[in-house]
Amino acid sequence: MAKTRGKKKTDAKNLNHIIMMSAWSFTIVVSSFVFLFVGRWIDVKFNTEPAFMLGLFVLAITLCIARMYDDFVKTRDHMRDDRHHAHAPE
Repeated sequence: MAKTRGKKKTDAKNLNHIIMMSAWSFTIVVSSFVFLFVGRWIDVKFNTEPAFMLGLFVLAITLCIARMYDDFVKTRDHMRDDRHHAHAPE
C-alpha cells in the first residue's frame, strides 16, 4: 500500500516536471516577441536598424534555451534518482 502511494506521488511529480518543460515553448515565443518589439523600438528611436532588434532577439532565444537546458538536466537527474530509488531492493 505504501509503495502504491509513493509511486502515485512520484508519477504526479514527474508529470508536473513534464508540464513545466513543455511550458518553455510558450516562454520562448513570448520572450522573442517582447525582445523583438523592444529592439525595434530602440532601433527606430536611434536609427540603428536592425542592430538592436536582431541582437535582442538572439539574446532572448539564447537565454531561454540555456535556462530550458538547465531545467531539463535538473528534471532528468531528479527522474533518474526517483527511478533508481523505486527499483532499489529493500
